[in-house]
Amino acid sequence: MGLIALFLVAACSTPQATADKVAEKPMAEIETMKDDFRSMAPKAGPAPEIKLGDFQDFTLDNGLQVVLVENHKLPRVSYQLFVDVPPHMEGEYAGTSQMMGQMLRRATSTKTKEQIDEEIDFIGASLSTGGSGAFGATISKYKETLMGMMAEVVLDARFPEAEFAKVKAEAEANLQAALGNPAAIASRLRQRIIYGANHPYGEQTTEASLKNVTLDAVKEYYDTYFVPNRSYLVMVGDLTRAEAEKLAKEAFGTWQKKDVPVPSFDMPAAPQGVTVNFVPRSGAVQSNVLISHAVDVKPGTKEAIHGRLVNLILGSGSFNSRLFQNLREDKAFTYGASSRLSPDQLVGNFTASSDVRNEVTDSTVTEFMLELAKVSTAPVTAKELAGAKSQIIGSFGRTLESPQQIASFALNTIRYGLGRDYYPTYLKKVEASSASDLLAVSRMAMSPKNTNIIAVGDKAVADKLAKFATSGKVNFFDVNGEPVNMEEMAAPTDVTPEGVLKGYIKAIGGKDAVMKVKNYAFTMEGSIQGQTLQQTFYKADGDKFSSQTMAMGMTMADQRYNAGKTSVVAQGQSVPLPPEAQAAMADQASLFPELGMMSMLDKLSIEGTEMIGDKKAIVLVQPTAAGDVRHYFDAETMLKVRTQQKQGPQTITMTYSDYKPAAGVMFPHSIKMEGMMPFPLELATKEVKVNTEIDPALFEIKE
Repeated sequence: MGLIALFLVAACSTPQATADKVAEKPMAEIETMKDDFRSMAPKAGPAPEIKLGDFQDFTLDNGLQVVLVENHKLPRVSYQLFVDVPPHMEGEYAGTSQMMGQMLRRATSTKTKEQIDEEIDFIGASLSTGGSGAFGATISKYKETLMGMMAEVVLDARFPEAEFAKVKAEAEANLQAALGNPAAIASRLRQRIIYGANHPYGEQTTEASLKNVTLDAVKEYYDTYFVPNRSYLVMVGDLTRAEAEKLAKEAFGTWQKKDVPVPSFDMPAAPQGVTVNFVPRSGAVQSNVLISHAVDVKPGTKEAIHGRLVNLILGSGSFNSRLFQNLREDKAFTYGASSRLSPDQLVGNFTASSDVRNEVTDSTVTEFMLELAKVSTAPVTAKELAGAKSQIIGSFGRTLESPQQIASFALNTIRYGLGRDYYPTYLKKVEASSASDLLAVSRMAMSPKNTNIIAVGDKAVADKLAKFATSGKVNFFDVNGEPVNMEEMAAPTDVTPEGVLKGYIKAIGGKDAVMKVKNYAFTMEGSIQGQTLQQTFYKADGDKFSSQTMAMGMTMADQRYNAGKTSVVAQGQSVPLPPEAQAAMADQASLFPELGMMSMLDKLSIEGTEMIGDKKAIVLVQPTAAGDVRHYFDAETMLKVRTQQKQGPQTITMTYSDYKPAAGVMFPHSIKMEGMMPFPLELATKEVKVNTEIDPALFEIKE
């Protein structure tokens, strides 16, 4: 209704003289005028003058540089302490910086984490810490209190052993989640490929490196890099210069400066031609594809401005960008395709990416390479250039509404040594950019002649990508970016499905011990968004299965299988199951499904081997009514470490570890489920009972 009213107002405001003149023209001429109007984009006006508002800055005696952006429109303040840690190698302790940032807020000499949380909540503030400093915000009434608390957690940080154990467990869980996420795997490999293992930007946190991180390593990182003479305190909001100086000096004036080692690193070498780099993931239904290489583009340079303009045209992610129009609108290969040119003081990078169906992976790479060749050899059109300029001008104006963005501009100005007029005259620089300027940058930064193709997906896709490599070969890697010899990962010629299953039965205790098991009961616990979840499940002879999931004192789900019948109740409501889901429950209802698989050996196959963490696993494929199920068995111990199967559009992955004996049989005491929800769910076994009394009512299924 609002749009209709707007159009009516616009129509009624047309001058009568103009309307009369139009009415006098022949209809054919009027139609021509309409066509001309529609075919021509409106001309852009001159670049507007930017009234950024001059920020203020001063430096304390200890070298801490303070930036103040006054804004008295709202009674709020925010503080950012940015510690400019120089790029460096963490080596065997990779992951230390992340853990140190999490530890900062865990205790001071006078407060526990809980007391810090309570004081922050009491004043309605926020306060977070990371490997490069801290950020906090509150109402101006508590500006002194928040500044004091930020200084306390940073300068008086204590690192309790108990909190370190929690932080380390969180870091390990986050890494495991990343190693199970194809997009994260692709990103990790991209860093390793374009920067190299001996560059800080290419260094990877691994399970092994996290295990190496000690509390002493965290403290050493803090003592080495958290110094005032490499730090910036950005203050935004309802503050005067006098207040800012007083707060900064009182809070951080006693912080002792010291020298910090600043290692140097060579510019990563560009690949000679095109490389193809692949991480295989059995059963993947789509490929994560990236085209990436390092570029020498620094913040605040004309190349950064020209690069931003040309990237908007190529692959900003908007509907009008070339990659989006090609790969989604024209070819329908994907839901989206984008690119980015990232300037950096040390070394920047260019990356184009998309997630596509397996069958069009090689076609997608072809289109990527064609678009990169086009943008790096021919000038953009006048229409594209005008559109990109308009987009920057419009978005830049909106950013000035945010004091935080103005503060970011101020920090960049000080940190990178930009002129004070850099941002106020930014749009003039944009407006003055020509198509030849953009071509010069795209030729240097976006050419497909020397680049890296990086993909994560099913191995069958990899063979089709070899044609893009200058060498004609695909380089294979594991999830940590370590090279993999695919000949060694091929299906072992001396391993059969029967041998794998027998090896598993032997590993968990032997057939005699397994056959003595008539039932068992598990109690497991996990956590979802701070809420404890408890799951109990029971299995008994006769393919009887029962599972109950509890949270907040309520039964969230009840699943049962008995004699061919199924029952699923979620939050009190019966849930009908499709035939394939019922078949899946039947397959899992037996006490040891692997024994049942021995009767279908002719249908099973060995697909090959795959790295699960740093261990090689044999992949056994089982066809079922619900689709193929992949079972992963540790090549050394033969214990099952993972199962993976499709459920509708989702891929459900179950990872098993921490095997312990009960009644002579080994059972996993840690299970991680991925794909059922946006985040992994880890369950730890609290109790296992074998050959116990189980209430028959648990297996009853109401008609």
